[in-house]
Amino acid sequence: MAKKGTMQKMLPLVSITPVAREKLNEVLESENAKDSYLKIEVYQGGGCACSGGFRYALSLEKAPANGDVVESVDGLRVMTDKGNADLIRGSKIDYLESLQRTGFKIENPNVHAEACGCGGH
Repeated sequence: MAKKGTMQKMLPLVSITPVAREKLNEVLESENAKDSYLKIEVYQGGGCACSGGFRYALSLEKAPANGDVVESVDGLRVMTDKGNADLIRGSKIDYLESLQRTGFKIENPNVHAEACGCGGH
């Protein structure tokens, strides 16, 4: 039982599956960008219901912008805008290869997917 007044450990910004980490390593190497930050951007609208109506974009940046939250995840510097940090905190970055889709996918437990009909699960 936790003592009263102790802080709960904060979830990491994201977790990265081994497959996604391997693909990120390949991208970092091919782009000669080992010192880069992985930026996660969140856009409202346009995403399917399983993403809560959000779309996500990943990019490599040389440095954080003013107001970015930066955390180290598996030796990779990951960042997002301060306004999006709570929205994505606890999300998982995965990499999928299928006939229909190949690429990185962000699974966000903070959005509800009950109405999802995309068949991607």
